[in-house]
Amino acid sequence: MLEIIQLSPKTDNGYFVVKYIKKVLKSPVFWIVIVYTIFLAYSTHIEDPKEIPYPVAQINFKTSRKYISSNYAASSRLGNHLFELASVLSISRDLNRVPIFFIEDCYHEKMWEDTNNLIPGLMNQFLVINGSVPRAIRRTSFHEKCCTFDNPSVLKENKDEYLHLKGTHYQSWKYFSQMRQELLGFIKTPTNNFFYLPVSSQSTFVTCVHIRRGDFLRVGFHVAGEHFIKSSMDFVQNQEGRSRKHMATVFFGDDFSFMDSLRNSTASNSHDAFVSQNSPSDDLLYSKANCDVVIITAAHSTFGWWMGYLSKGNTVYYTDIKYTKDYILETGEFTSEDYYPPHWTALKYAGSNNLTVTRSFN
Repeated sequence: MLEIIQLSPKTDNGYFVVKYIKKVLKSPVFWIVIVYTIFLAYSTHIEDPKEIPYPVAQINFKTSRKYISSNYAASSRLGNHLFELASVLSISRDLNRVPIFFIEDCYHEKMWEDTNNLIPGLMNQFLVINGSVPRAIRRTSFHEKCCTFDNPSVLKENKDEYLHLKGTHYQSWKYFSQMRQELLGFIKTPTNNFFYLPVSSQSTFVTCVHIRRGDFLRVGFHVAGEHFIKSSMDFVQNQEGRSRKHMATVFFGDDFSFMDSLRNSTASNSHDAFVSQNSPSDDLLYSKANCDVVIITAAHSTFGWWMGYLSKGNTVYYTDIKYTKDYILETGEFTSEDYYPPHWTALKYAGSNNLTVTRSFN
């Protein structure tokens, strides 16, 4: 406890100040106040309380194994999570390391829950540790651009027991190019029978159209218009659905009024149209079981990407990003060949004065 010193008229002021400071520095109350003040300053500096880090994880050093972990964009959505976790798992195998998932804050906890709810087999591949990454673990630069591929072989010379990568997003199919069937096997068995949506069969062809608008309109990512979407649907139907007796389309996305308008204008006696109101996880489960073909209208939607990648038909058409004004192109962080698998088909308008949708070969 701080000691109160009574000032006497005969006390030398300089001596008094030095003595008082020494008393204060020895007081535990003083240091408690300092630590609490620093904590408050740090907490108020972080705008989002969910980013406040959890206590440092307790881990063992000098073990017989080598480990790998990564910085994650944990506050992002499910599509980004799948890219990151699938990529880090594949990299861990290339380097013969144990993959670790540190639950560093509330966002990381939510990331683990959301991913495990869809694809528990993937999360089971990770050693999950509660707590922030210890400062003793060195951070290693790798994958500093969101949507390009960096060869993991550059990490083989790193001898650190715990290898922690500074990159995020890992949005490239090349990181896990041989893992599609394994990832499909990791997905949980659905409990929702999707009773109001069509079932793919020998007689029914299901086209799944993913539409992302909301936040993409605000940040400058490309959003396809109604005309391009309808023309793309016509193109795909002519390419893929001619052998089926019945056609059905399901719209997925975040703008229900826009999708309702599309549904009403495309439905006919021979063509049913629906709007999914399922959760994101259930949308991906539905795609795995029923989407014969997927159309990704927002060129850079990671959720649309995974809807196509995990789809039943493994047949995907997407808006060619090179013919859009998507903001990501201006950053120099996007490489089309690294982002889109080579067997997917890019679509664009035939020309500036020709609004027919056609295959893009560039």
